[in-house]
Amino acid sequence: MNNKLFRGVGGIYRYHKLRQPSSRSWLLVRKPICASTEIELSNWISEKPVVKDRLRAIFAYSQKYGQGQFGRNWYSPKGGVWVSAAINREDSKMKNSELYGLAVALAMVERFERIGVNVKIKWPNDLLVEGKKLAGILPRVFSRGGKLRLLRVGVGLNVFNNVPKEGISLKKIIRNGKMNVNFWSSEVLFAIERSLDFLDNKKFLSSQVEQRLWSKKYIDKETGFQLEIKGIDSSGRLIVIKDGKETLLAN
Repeated sequence: MNNKLFRGVGGIYRYHKLRQPSSRSWLLVRKPICASTEIELSNWISEKPVVKDRLRAIFAYSQKYGQGQFGRNWYSPKGGVWVSAAINREDSKMKNSELYGLAVALAMVERFERIGVNVKIKWPNDLLVEGKKLAGILPRVFSRGGKLRLLRVGVGLNVFNNVPKEGISLKKIIRNGKMNVNFWSSEVLFAIERSLDFLDNKKFLSSQVEQRLWSKKYIDKETGFQLEIKGIDSSGRLIVIKDGKETLLAN
């Protein structure tokens, strides 16, 4: 691997290779501060398209205008993991971003479960601990000619940074634990790698997400009513009971 490609990410690279050797090849960059890693990644891809089977990620120590769900601002000061990644992958069966977002969510939950942290998934792409937001996931899929060509995902993870009242950080959860941003950046990369495996078994992915849902209720955005959640379908859509019958919800 050409270390010149790893500007400011030597610590992440060392954690990633020493702890769990991977067959996947990452091209990494880190910015001291930026408007948004999503914008930086888009610019990077425009200048240099993503090569097949090569994974790319851009980290920032902090963001001014981090992007969350529905264009919301994601508070992202120093002390957290703020990253956007892209993978060139062909898949003729995946048409929406929900499934990919859930794959990354489940893979991240697995990383936390390894160290005994109970993290739940709030559909479609938030990770909660005790009802407070620990991490957010922003998935995107890009197709051409009816086939998937590019997967993109933005991840924000609170490590030891200050958080808003609805959030929670790993520092509050893991007493005397490892609060190294490079370590947790590597954990996010492992999760993104693992998410690709889940996409090869969509029914398994859906069933595992169902077991880790934060709530069995979903608030209808149109009416504000609580709907009963019956499960997740193989496309990552939420199955709810609405007006007495099963209905599929997409993000």
